[in-house]
Amino acid sequence: MNYFDQFFQESLLKRKQQGILRNLIPVDAISAVRIKYQNQEYLNFSSNDYLGLSFDSKIKEKSQKWVEQYGTGCPASRLVTGHNSYHEKIESDLAKFLGTEAALIFASGWQANVAVISCLLENLPKPVWVLTDKLNHASLHYGCKAGQTKQIRFRHNNIQHLQERLDTIRNEQGCKLIITETIFSMDGDQADLQRLRKLADEYQAFLFLDDAHATGILGRQGQGLASPYADLTMGTFSKAWGSFGAYIAGSKVLCDWLVNYCSGFIHTTALPPPVSGSIAAALELIPTLDTERDYLKKQCHYVKQQFTEWGIDVGDTVSQIIPLIVGSAENALQITQLLRKEGIWVTPIRPPTVPVHSSRLRLTFSAAHQPKDIEYLLEKIHRVIHQNPSLWKKR
Repeated sequence: MNYFDQFFQESLLKRKQQGILRNLIPVDAISAVRIKYQNQEYLNFSSNDYLGLSFDSKIKEKSQKWVEQYGTGCPASRLVTGHNSYHEKIESDLAKFLGTEAALIFASGWQANVAVISCLLENLPKPVWVLTDKLNHASLHYGCKAGQTKQIRFRHNNIQHLQERLDTIRNEQGCKLIITETIFSMDGDQADLQRLRKLADEYQAFLFLDDAHATGILGRQGQGLASPYADLTMGTFSKAWGSFGAYIAGSKVLCDWLVNYCSGFIHTTALPPPVSGSIAAALELIPTLDTERDYLKKQCHYVKQQFTEWGIDVGDTVSQIIPLIVGSAENALQITQLLRKEGIWVTPIRPPTVPVHSSRLRLTFSAAHQPKDIEYLLEKIHRVIHQNPSLWKKR
């Protein structure tokens, strides 16, 4: 026991009573869309492996090859002896793929968002005004907190409200930042990027776009959605790319500035060779996967159409993320358990990750899901709806 264990225990008990206690569940991946838990196999609809690349033979082969060639880990941060020729090539090739002047690799999406946003807020000429979508990912909100800047939040995907917020500071001195996502991680809906860019130009604001759930899936050849509109794009390799890590992309002078000022980049050990190898392989592969992206888009449209016809609230999703919004945390937990009895793995998302009364099952789809997998999911959910109508929130 330490001096604070009593506090920790009381806090955990409170969350348990509220139905929002989190627990780690050890699952083992069998394939891109199947996992094993306690010796039982499940069809996985809670993975961000949107293209099924985590089990791709070419990506695994390159990862293994780079282990043999470069070793298992990097010896230091990039500014010491951790900057290798392959890091430089990946960043160069990535910038070309995205259509930006430059790119930088970071350790994770969370780390990139927190490190870069806090760096901008700490170092830009004061005062810094930061406008953020209310439903931004936690890492974006935390980046603002770490940068010790109060956020001016606008209603989710509400461009009119954002403009009203900008109007209140139109004549103020200092720097203006707009921070939002392209595809929102919990709702699967999309920001109006053209109008965001127009507003950023009108108010001379810097536009930061988190493209984590679009890169590899949306845009021309899987480039994502952000690059044509953003002053700075953050994307991840841990979702559609089937690997790990993240990137920042933008102008060359921006990336050079981050190398000099961003503590989260300066003081972090470089990504290890096997991870870097898998990123390099995915970068070669992703532009060739239009057939897989088209298949995934059609499957998601079909699934969304079915849920809508059944009266399930799926929000405004336009992506491979389809939330089944049920309202209460207890209902989300009950439905999860009923589906797991049928061999389907979905994860309940509850407050504080999502707003109160919007608990949901966050379904995510992969190009590796076969039509029979989709039909099995729909069959079992339809049965649960009919047998337990009180658990579902109607749209």
